[in-house]
Amino acid sequence: MEIVTIAHVVLHRLGSAQGGGFGRHKSIAITKEVVDDAPETLRELIVSIAEKNGESREALSGLILERGRGPTQNHVVFNIQGPSTSYTQPYSECTTFTALKAGTRYFKLEEIDT
Repeated sequence: MEIVTIAHVVLHRLGSAQGGGFGRHKSIAITKEVVDDAPETLRELIVSIAEKNGESREALSGLILERGRGPTQNHVVFNIQGPSTSYTQPYSECTTFTALKAGTRYFKLEEIDT
């Protein structure tokens, strides 16, 4: 068993980075093990997931971390606006947490104040 970092990523507007306007966008949620919870690591994970679902890396070049947006310390928001469209919903949100990995299973850990 080992202690790992898990990222739960929600992409709200898959397809909008390429200038799809307000049309129908796909929304997906994926949970992955990551090496750390650094914003750069999480951004790369989001770009990778988006690419696998049809977005181009070039269209995601403007994906930025929005500071001060999100409910907790372990929650980050990445956003990108379309070429001629401004969205109120962020492109992606990511929550990280520590987990215990046992084989292929993960168990969420929570620190207990003593």
